[in-house]
Amino acid sequence: MSKAQAKGKRGAKIVKTVRQATVGERRAVKCLMDYTKCHKYDGDEARGKLRSRKMGRELQKKKNRSGNSKIKLKPKSKRVNPLGNAIIAANWRQDETLTQNYRRLGLTSRLNTVTGGIEKKQAGPESKSSTASKLAISNAIPKNLAPTEARVERDPETGKILRVIHDNKKANPLNDPLNSDDEGENGESFEGFGDEKSPKPKNEIVQLLEEQASRAGEKRERKQSEREKEWVERLVKRWGENYGAMVRDRRLNPMQQTEPDIRRRVQKWKEAGGIVASEA
Repeated sequence: MSKAQAKGKRGAKIVKTVRQATVGERRAVKCLMDYTKCHKYDGDEARGKLRSRKMGRELQKKKNRSGNSKIKLKPKSKRVNPLGNAIIAANWRQDETLTQNYRRLGLTSRLNTVTGGIEKKQAGPESKSSTASKLAISNAIPKNLAPTEARVERDPETGKILRVIHDNKKANPLNDPLNSDDEGENGESFEGFGDEKSPKPKNEIVQLLEEQASRAGEKRERKQSEREKEWVERLVKRWGENYGAMVRDRRLNPMQQTEPDIRRRVQKWKEAGGIVASEA
């Protein structure tokens, strides 16, 4: 058999093999050839790269199909429990919303400023002569001016107006007590603005909540545990009153407690009746 005939048979065999190959196998061969050309790998190295990439995909698919889900932390609920306080829980109405309940109890559900709409003012001391209201003066010229009285002095011969004498009261639109001449003229002291009203009585629920908030919590003294007492006893048994040596002891003080901290612990241990046990 000549070389040409052998080559022809070999080519026909390759063509037959390629025709019998499935679509997936053809894609794998094409991917292998492209990967070899792009990355300049030889055949064996390219096969290893593709095999590792394929194994990664297969493992990921297997994990996705698995019934064992990933361990995830449950998200913490951001909802605030409005019934955490006993006073609010006793006066809560289930048929009303949170905003309605808070408004009825004299509380507010939002601490931020109001962006729109109308919000009822809370009961409590308030002043109508606040700085914000007094400084908010409009630049527009008033159309209706209130009539005022003034005294006119004329020349007796010609009858010309010499001067106009207005009322002694000066304009004080800001109600500034420093700009008022009443104190100097009458000798009286400033006793606040006249338009201030007596503070409104607070809601009963608000008073109870303020009383509850004003009470100081009971301070509980920390007690030493049995392991802490044993640790302090070993330190005192070895070093006595040498707190500097206790700090430098790496075996008995592995957490590197400071000298003032060890001193406080030893003092508390002694006050509780701690005594170094004598060796028998």
